[in-house]
Amino acid sequence: MSFRERSAESEAGATSSSLLFFHFSFSAALNDDRLVGFSSGDPAMAVPYDSGCVKKAEDAVRLLTEAVNTGDKAEAVRHLEALLSLNVPVSVQLSPEAYSQESFGLRVGVEDALSDVNIPITMLVNPGMTIAELKEKINHDYGFHPSLQCWVIGRRLAQDTDTLFSHSVTEDNNQAFLFIRSAQAASFSHEQQKQEEKDRRIEGIIENIEIFTLQARGPEELGARRKQLPLLPKPRCPPPVQPKPVGWACLQCTYMNKPTRPGCEMCSADRPPNYKIPDLYQPDDEEIQRLQQEQLASLQYEQSIIEEREKNFNNLLETDAHDLVSNTEELDCTICYCKVMPGEGATLRECLHSFCRECLTQTIVNCTDAEVKCPYLDDAYSCACTLQDREIKTLLTQEEYQKFLELRLSIAESRSENSYHCKTPDCAGWCIFEDDVNEFTCDICNETNCLLCKAIHKGMNCKEYQDDLRIRAENDTAARKTTEMLEMLLQNGEAMYCPKCKVIVQKKDGCDWICCLMCKTEICWVTKQARWGPQGQGDTSGGCKCRVNGALCHPKCQNCH
Repeated sequence: MSFRERSAESEAGATSSSLLFFHFSFSAALNDDRLVGFSSGDPAMAVPYDSGCVKKAEDAVRLLTEAVNTGDKAEAVRHLEALLSLNVPVSVQLSPEAYSQESFGLRVGVEDALSDVNIPITMLVNPGMTIAELKEKINHDYGFHPSLQCWVIGRRLAQDTDTLFSHSVTEDNNQAFLFIRSAQAASFSHEQQKQEEKDRRIEGIIENIEIFTLQARGPEELGARRKQLPLLPKPRCPPPVQPKPVGWACLQCTYMNKPTRPGCEMCSADRPPNYKIPDLYQPDDEEIQRLQQEQLASLQYEQSIIEEREKNFNNLLETDAHDLVSNTEELDCTICYCKVMPGEGATLRECLHSFCRECLTQTIVNCTDAEVKCPYLDDAYSCACTLQDREIKTLLTQEEYQKFLELRLSIAESRSENSYHCKTPDCAGWCIFEDDVNEFTCDICNETNCLLCKAIHKGMNCKEYQDDLRIRAENDTAARKTTEMLEMLLQNGEAMYCPKCKVIVQKKDGCDWICCLMCKTEICWVTKQARWGPQGQGDTSGGCKCRVNGALCHPKCQNCH
């Protein structure tokens, strides 16, 4: 507030301790085509501002200020209504006394449009200062017109009416950024600058003349007046040349950052990738403290990652301890479309699809395959994952699970090429045999099955059983069917007589080498004769003579050893 405004306020009876004052601003409320004393455009303000109306408004403002500062609500409402009835533009602001009067240093980084050099300066400010006052201070100290100044505080573009308090600037070591625009960009001419300087000088001379004309009132009052004498503008001098700061300039806001900062202190943009910290650079105390804090924060982050991994691992172990994973959230079963509350459904481990337990149970019971697939299916996707055995066992009863195991065994037996079912009636035992195995002892009925004869001939060898089978074939229907089966095998080439003992033998699988269970003669299956000569293994004077002189015994020989 200027000296003249303070004198007018004293004469109007406003106390110096007021925390709220009103300021009339006709030009701020009117359009450019209005004249002082007239209103246009807004119907609510379409009345002339004559001197009587303005006088009443001043009285109402003064009384309203006193009522607000004394806490008299009723009086404040009454004077406010009177002020509203006058339809006069009014501006309300906090008194500077409402803010702390303690001054502190504000660090300001200054750059212009023609240079990328950042010049740091420190200004003595207080929380109640507005951005407009900061601009005037820069204009007074360095000669940059307010229209050329752009202030950025806390990553926000500051407005002229903003106070430093509104930007949380209330103590030392706060930072701001000042960008000086070119006169061409601000549409500010040199003639305008000269005219404004001339007006300010004339205003200062007039105020000095008014003060010195009051000398007749006495030296005491003159001394008090001189204390309020406004300071004349200091002669402008160019700012001192600052050494080029060490650091990197932000590519977005052009703020000059210290070399070790990974991101811009103003706008948080990344440091240029090609920038390298100078080898001889020594960080200051503040920078060392920041680097230590960053290192501590990095360690804390790594520790939090480790703790999170341990927590996830423990949760995984806890989940794995349960045979069936329950759903943790409410869901709609995609099979029966019923709502399933948390804990009442099941989430499959392989695919994480969730269903109600009843639908999963029915899916398992009605499955005709050895593996139960996930029942999830929609128009675009069919899940190919399968249920785990422990999930199936948990969902089924003991009886249902036993039937499911039997079904699996039956399917496995039917799909195996070398499977053999025990010949004991109603026995569920079966096996998968290898080529050099001729007998199978059932673990269920403990009977020994002959894999060559495909029968149980307890107390008889294969020849005795086959001879007995021919005798009994005349009167025994079962023996006759077995005899017919053996003859069919001989006719189809699936069985043969042993060249030595004449017992019927057959090849189960694998290569063309077989061995007679009775006389232990090695036989070549593809040539239907003995593998070796009369002297036994290695005698190539007889037998199939396979691989003698490198030649196979038969074009279809599959290795008769």
